[in-house]
Amino acid sequence: MLGRCKQFFLELMKVPRVESKLRVFSFRITFSTQVKDSLKLRRVMQTILSLVNALNQGTARGSAIGFKLDSLLKLSDTRAINNKMTLMHYLCKMISDQMPELLDLIRNLFVCKRHLS
Repeated sequence: MLGRCKQFFLELMKVPRVESKLRVFSFRITFSTQVKDSLKLRRVMQTILSLVNALNQGTARGSAIGFKLDSLLKLSDTRAINNKMTLMHYLCKMISDQMPELLDLIRNLFVCKRHLS
C-alpha cells in the first residue's frame, strides 16, 4: 500500500548501522571532489615531482611528467647520505620554509570529516 519512496525508506531502515554507512558514503563523495579540486594538493604534487626530477637529473628518470601514487611511499624510504633525513623530511621542511601557505592542506582536505562524528 506504500508508495515506492516510502517502501525504499522502510527497507533502508532495516540496514544495520544505516546512518553511519550513509555518512561514510557522503564523505567519500565529498572527499573525492575536494581532492580533485584542491589547488594546494596539486602544488604539493608538483613540488614532489620537481624534487624527484632534480634528484634524478641526468638519468632516464630525471624528466618524468608524472608518477604513480604508490611511489609516494618511497619518500619516507629515500634517505640522505648521513642517514638522518628522509626525502619526506626534506619535502616537509621545504614546504614549511618556502610554501607555508600549503601547510593547512590536510585540514582543508579533511574539513568534511567533521560531518562523520
